[in-house]
Amino acid sequence: MEAMQNVVRLHRACNNAGLEEISSLTSANSSSIKEFLEEMDKESSSIFGDLQGTLSGYQGEMALFAKELRERFQDSIVHTKETSKFINGILEKLLEESNKLESDTIIAHEAQLQSIADFRKAYEEQAHLESEKLLADMTNLVTDHIRRQKELVELRLDGLRDDAAKNKSCLAMHTSSMGSITTDAKRKWQEFSMQAEDGTKDAADFSAAKHCRMEVLLKKCVTTVDTASMHWKRAQQSVNEMSSQHVSALEQLVRNVSDGNEQHDADIASARTVAEEDVARNSDEFLHNFESISEKERESVSGIMGVVEAHSSSIQNLREDYSGQATDVKVQIQSTFEQKYMDYEPSGLTPVRCELDVPSKGTIESLRALPMESLLEEFRENHPYEPPSNTKELKPSLIPRSPLIQIN
Repeated sequence: MEAMQNVVRLHRACNNAGLEEISSLTSANSSSIKEFLEEMDKESSSIFGDLQGTLSGYQGEMALFAKELRERFQDSIVHTKETSKFINGILEKLLEESNKLESDTIIAHEAQLQSIADFRKAYEEQAHLESEKLLADMTNLVTDHIRRQKELVELRLDGLRDDAAKNKSCLAMHTSSMGSITTDAKRKWQEFSMQAEDGTKDAADFSAAKHCRMEVLLKKCVTTVDTASMHWKRAQQSVNEMSSQHVSALEQLVRNVSDGNEQHDADIASARTVAEEDVARNSDEFLHNFESISEKERESVSGIMGVVEAHSSSIQNLREDYSGQATDVKVQIQSTFEQKYMDYEPSGLTPVRCELDVPSKGTIESLRALPMESLLEEFRENHPYEPPSNTKELKPSLIPRSPLIQIN
């Protein structure tokens, strides 16, 4: 009982030392985890700060880009409007110049017709005066000459009138075509300017919508980063709390184990006292218990013997297998020597061949069963020690012999 108590005390001391080591290792692990989480928190905070700064800078750059793009679109719209206004003014001036040209052409044509009429009238009056003056002198000749001159002048004036009419019609046609071309160009330019203005407005609206969308995405990204940062902080807090709870639980378990060991030691001491008192009061019961323990030990010994016998049978089977394999090897060696080598021929230089006395299997088993001392005594009896004689005889094992002759 004292030995058992000493063993239990030693076990208690080892357990307490191991538990104290576990507690110290757990505390060190908790502190290491806490330091690691703090370092990770610093790194993650710096990373998230850099990310937020980058996103804020990107947001500012995008806002500036959208502002510049909107200003450029506004400048382009203003420039397009000014260009359209300028071209419309040019076309209106061109139309006014065409109208002026048409009116000037009409005035010139009328002036030309008036000049022709005045020239004809003056020519007729002058011819009439000259004809009356020269009528007396040159009646027939002058009359013929005047008639030919009049026909020639009328033919020439008719040609000029026809040419003037043709020029007027061509000029009117050209003026009308210029007016239609100018009108079509003005209409097409107005359509183009309106389309360009609408396209510019659509592009500006699209750019503004895209910018709003990008701002929304950036806000979502910033919100996500804030959420991730809060989640990481909550996770860190949870891990710290779990580590603290784990350490507290382990410390409580260590205390419980230590208290259990102390209680176990106290129980063993009390049991020892009770056992000593019981032994002192009732030795017969102690003897009965001792006999029951001895019976259990005998049963255990018988079980061990059964296991040993089973092991011996396994060894016997192994030996039998080994003997069979040795026999097979021996047969194989004998057949090999019989096939490859010749027998010795007796001579004066070779020793006499003798067959070996191989013991049987039963003899081998009986020898194995004998103890080593009896085997040594039997060997000494069968092989006594003889001192060397004075006569120096050559031992058979030292006689030189010829090598084995291999069968060809």
